[in-house]
Parts: sequence; C-alpha cells; structure tokens
Amino acid sequence: MAQQTQAEKSPDEKLAEALNILVQNIDEIRGLLDQLIELKRSGVIDALMLIVNRFDEVIQYLFQDPAIFRLLSILVDGSLQAMNKLDTQDVLKLKGLVQDLGGCLGKNVDLANAKPVSGLMGLWRALGDKDVQRGLGIAMALLKALGKCSPQQ
Repeated sequence: MAQQTQAEKSPDEKLAEALNILVQNIDEIRGLLDQLIELKRSGVIDALMLIVNRFDEVIQYLFQDPAIFRLLSILVDGSLQAMNKLDTQDVLKLKGLVQDLGGCLGKNVDLANAKPVSGLMGLWRALGDKDVQRGLGIAMALLKALGKCSPQQ
C-alpha cells in the first residue's frame, strides 16, 4: 500500500510531520505568540477568563433588560473604537486605574446609608472632610481631562 493512514504511521513519522508543519508556519506562530503575550500582559486574557467562568450569570443579567443590552452594545462598540486609538502603555495605565478605583469603591461605597447634603452650610461641612477634598481633586482632574478631550467650540 503506497499511502499509509495516520494510524499506521510510526511515532517518528508523526513527529517529523509535526515539526515540518511547525517550520512551515513559524512566522505565523511567532506572531500569534506575540499577540498572546501582549494580551496576557495587558490583563485582557484574565478579564476574558473571568467572563468565561461566569458566562451564564453575565448573559442572564445582560438579557434581563433590553435597555441594558442596548446600552452595553453601544458602550462596547464605543470602547472598541477608543481602544484602537490607545497604545499598550495607555491600555495598561487605564486597566490599572479601573482596577484600583473599582476595587476601592467596591469596598468603601455605602450608597444605602448616604446622607443628603442640604444647603450651603451642609456643603461647607462636607468640604471639611479630607476624603471629600481628595474626591473633589480627582473629580477636577477628570473634568480637566474631559475638557482636553472635548472638541473646541
């Protein structure tokens, strides 16, 4: 029989075939590895694994309300467009910012017990709090960045 089937090939022949395929496609394999390494470094793979591991919960939540689904689709589309404009360092910086703020807010925000600030005296008292002062500083930095990013009028 001139043609051997895969089951009839010796282990050495199978190894030789696999090595031949690797050598023929080495440039593509290198490119793929570079992309995988960059995705791992930027945290994208970790985020995707979190989504995959909780996929049922995420999908069930997203499809409960059509308005949330539409909003999320708009946000994802806009985020993908924005991500195309960022370089690797920008993505890593943004990822770190989201992780730091998200983790801290998740541990410290107690919206159920938030008290309203009423009148100028209430605002004056609230401004005496060091955390409020730091928060206002962050809000001002964000507003300044938004102003830089907005089109000139």
